[in-house]
Amino acid sequence: MEKIKTSKQRILVAILTLCMLFTLFAPAANVNAASKRTKALTAYQKKLTRLDSQYNKFALIYLDKDSIPELLITPKETVHIATSDVYVYTCGKLKKLKYAGSDFGRLVYSRKKSVVCNSGWINGYGAVATFYRFKKNGKKTKLKKFEEIANPTALFKINGKKVSKQKYNAEMKKIEKKYPLKQIWSFDTFELTTDNINNLVKNYKSFIITGKKF
Repeated sequence: MEKIKTSKQRILVAILTLCMLFTLFAPAANVNAASKRTKALTAYQKKLTRLDSQYNKFALIYLDKDSIPELLITPKETVHIATSDVYVYTCGKLKKLKYAGSDFGRLVYSRKKSVVCNSGWINGYGAVATFYRFKKNGKKTKLKKFEEIANPTALFKINGKKVSKQKYNAEMKKIEKKYPLKQIWSFDTFELTTDNINNLVKNYKSFIITGKKF
């Protein structure tokens, strides 16, 4: 009986110790995360001051799971060849994610999954959609490439290999289920005004958008 009582006391002491450690370190972790976010937002702010407001708009998005949002820059004129740009803050610098933008100036991405879909229509060829996953350092991994060819003959390809239409649609649904897609257009984003840029660091939450279902 005495052994059981001693064992319970030890467990209680261990639990109390863990609670104390969590109380001590949790605020420090939160302060550290807030500091990193402020540094990232300040870097975004400097980037935006160098852009021409006649051609660009912006917003903040959550591409990955951490508390630091990414910077999205969209063109005002959403012509076919225009694409959006996504910047991440890593190692104290901004890094542009290559292949993150899609045609017509939009971003097609999976929120907090670090995945984007570079999609577009190629005149005289057909539709192409390539899925990429990005790491925090900006390096990318190509997941899958889908091609729906319309000319000269209608056919479907996944990673360069011909497949049936049924296989194509099934694989597309599978990857979209794993990485639910959102799309952001330039008309969803914010004007590049002096007030917006100045308020970016302090009121960053007001510039965060998620987009609409793709």
